[in-house]
Amino acid sequence: MTMTAITPRIPASAGAASTIDRVDIIACSQRQDDPSWRFARGIITHVDGWIVVLTARNGQVGYGHVLGTPIFKPDTARIEPVLETLRREALGRDAFALEALHRRLEAVAGAEVCALSGFVCAVYDLQARMLGVPLHVLLGGKVRDTVEASRIVSIKSPGDMAEQAARLARQGYRYLKLKLSGESELDVARVRTVRERLGEAVTLTVDANQAYQADEAIRVCEALRPMGVEMMEQPVPAADIEGLCRVHAAGALPIEADEAIAGLPGLVRLIGMGAADSYNLKVHYLGGIRNTLIAVRLCEAAGVGYRFGAIFGPRLLAAQGVHVASVAGSIHAGAELAEFDHLLDDPFVGLEVESGELAVPEGLGSGVDYRPAGVGQA
Repeated sequence: MTMTAITPRIPASAGAASTIDRVDIIACSQRQDDPSWRFARGIITHVDGWIVVLTARNGQVGYGHVLGTPIFKPDTARIEPVLETLRREALGRDAFALEALHRRLEAVAGAEVCALSGFVCAVYDLQARMLGVPLHVLLGGKVRDTVEASRIVSIKSPGDMAEQAARLARQGYRYLKLKLSGESELDVARVRTVRERLGEAVTLTVDANQAYQADEAIRVCEALRPMGVEMMEQPVPAADIEGLCRVHAAGALPIEADEAIAGLPGLVRLIGMGAADSYNLKVHYLGGIRNTLIAVRLCEAAGVGYRFGAIFGPRLLAAQGVHVASVAGSIHAGAELAEFDHLLDDPFVGLEVESGELAVPEGLGSGVDYRPAGVGQA
């Protein structure tokens, strides 16, 4: 039985029943099934974070996940005091007074946007559960029943990456993103080997995670263009906006901004500069569901592409991303919401990938169930 199985459903108008009376913060560490998983900035052997559990006065419960950052070596000493401050700020607040609560949480979270995200997503989950509806209903209603997933291929030798890619293709994925290391000749060989192994049936994008300088990034893009690569993500350091603009203007490949975004003001700035063709939107790095929906609408209003970026964490976080993606106007190159599939020790159940797609959950709230007994188990 889940923690919420015996709680009643109540309407938003119940007033004090929606007051947040308890906040629990539970450590959550998940191992990678491949402890050598690597991207340009380091090796990720496991993913650390926290589960935020908000309990309303009527006993209903909402869940969120805080991703530890940086993901490959989280600074818990920096994050935990912020979590405690957010906990105190959320206590006694009305879960349905979202805008007022968001302003308070945002003010005390400061730069810790992943901590803010965990609390904001938990509030949305709590609201939907109290209303007795799936989360997507609260967000405006889904426009698709399934979300096409893209999977990430981590940095290895060209042959090993081709084997990873082939295994994922056999599982039904039609979109793959290849991580690059910043070693130009080797990176090109990696992509070429994968393309030769897969043929044209799978759409490929690449992600340099800031590993190149602009001139070299342009050369790599030119080398990759004949291989049918759809897009290069974040080719240059996040702070090098001029370099990002130069790579984009060169036109060798479509360019996607990721680390350069750094929040809603950064997104507005980059769109205004014409810095990229597409913007990689991550729920946790934007501060939660509210800000991610704003980012989606900003991109749509500006006529630029966007993609739902890689979520590393339990099925809860992925499910919340799927709900957000289900109300978006368009999705291109696949949504990177299936990375939970290579993480162990997941305390949530109820979301699986089928033939490269994620069905939009129809259960209450986020549509996944918390199984705390699963923490620490493979």
